[in-house]
Amino acid sequence: MPDDLYHRDILAWSRAQADRLRRVAAGERVNDVDWEQVIEEVEDVGKSQLEAVRSLLALAIEPALKA
Repeated sequence: MPDDLYHRDILAWSRAQADRLRRVAAGERVNDVDWEQVIEEVEDVGKSQLEAVRSLLALAIEPALKA
């Protein structure tokens, strides 16, 4: 489903997609989920969290390496 709302207002898009996914989870047939973008966003969240952990670990061990 091409949805230019993703490019115009990511917050509104994410709220609409979350609502649609909740309806899917409840067993409703929903045909307007923007699956391609939802999948990409989920992957990006995982990558972002991993990068944040790596950054925090580097900050935590840096003093020990300098010592």
